[in-house]
Amino acid sequence: MRSTPPPTPTAAPTTRLSVMVVLLSFATGAADAFAFSELGGVFTANMTGSVILSGLTGRPGYGALIAGAGTALGAFLIGVYLASSATPKRPGTSWRRIRSVLLAVVALDLVVVVLRSVHSTPGTTLRLLMLATAAGAMGAQTAAAKRSVHGAGVTTTYVTGTLTSLAQDAADGSRRYAGVRVAVVVTLVLGAMTASGAMAIDARLGPVVAAVSTAVAILALPRAGSPMP
Repeated sequence: MRSTPPPTPTAAPTTRLSVMVVLLSFATGAADAFAFSELGGVFTANMTGSVILSGLTGRPGYGALIAGAGTALGAFLIGVYLASSATPKRPGTSWRRIRSVLLAVVALDLVVVVLRSVHSTPGTTLRLLMLATAAGAMGAQTAAAKRSVHGAGVTTTYVTGTLTSLAQDAADGSRRYAGVRVAVVVTLVLGAMTASGAMAIDARLGPVVAAVSTAVAILALPRAGSPMP
């Protein structure tokens, strides 16, 4: 007697994943705005920017800049590695691990809020601890988003790859994912603007904006189906 093959998983609603990555991009803008303005002028998501800043040897406080950029880069890579190890290469019908990683990102953002509450003017050790925590969160978010939108050419923590995919597809006559790619770039800026305005009231609101946006993104995450093909 021939066995019945297992049903093919239904593709996850593209709209839900699009909303999710747009919200994660908004969170990235908020997180980087906070890091750059409050944690020594380095980034916790845009590693390209931090690496380039490390080459500005004539910048005042260069030693502190190197320490910050190195801490952020190391924590970001650890976040990517741990989140990638915790999530399947293709989520398929299970999004539980992706959801767990993003919940961890929210928790890390809130840890940054708590650390920022310790002192109004953080010293070197506290600043580097906040940088490591925030960059680890961004690394984990990057990995989770990449697993979710597999093959879509969309990134949530750096836009060069997204813009490259957009331009290449345009040259090839394809408009697939063009809308979400543009939205990701726009919301990155909007997230930074929102956090900047919030931090004018209280600096701790920067990571709060990132945490809230990530939490809402979790709600948009599909409960079944496959990632973007």
